[in-house]
Amino acid sequence: MIHKTIKHIHRFRIYFLAFIVMAFFYQLGLNPVDLSKFIGAKVGSAIGMTISVPENPINKLALELKQKEAGLNEREQDLNEREKALAKASALNDNLYIFMGGGIIVLFILVLMNFYLDYKRRKSGAIK
Repeated sequence: MIHKTIKHIHRFRIYFLAFIVMAFFYQLGLNPVDLSKFIGAKVGSAIGMTISVPENPINKLALELKQKEAGLNEREQDLNEREKALAKASALNDNLYIFMGGGIIVLFILVLMNFYLDYKRRKSGAIK
């Protein structure tokens, strides 16, 4: 019986090792994704080189142009957002004006009907 148990443990030794490693990471509060990012960053920093171009007036102008372009793009985006907000508010105001105009017309018609009915009642002699 013990021999069969040891045989099964030996057969699944890789799975047990993976389980022990994952349990260890769980106890430490590490996520495998975070761990792979950490290892990737370490490997990336160990292997690498940097190249730079000496600063000259053309590079400086190009950098300034990129910065200005980024600023203009940001301002354009802000203006587009403002325009959308104004358009939405304008549409809401237009609907409000239509509703108010309709209400005024209905009230005007009711007042005219009141005058007409009063005139008709006076003419028929109901009120003396």
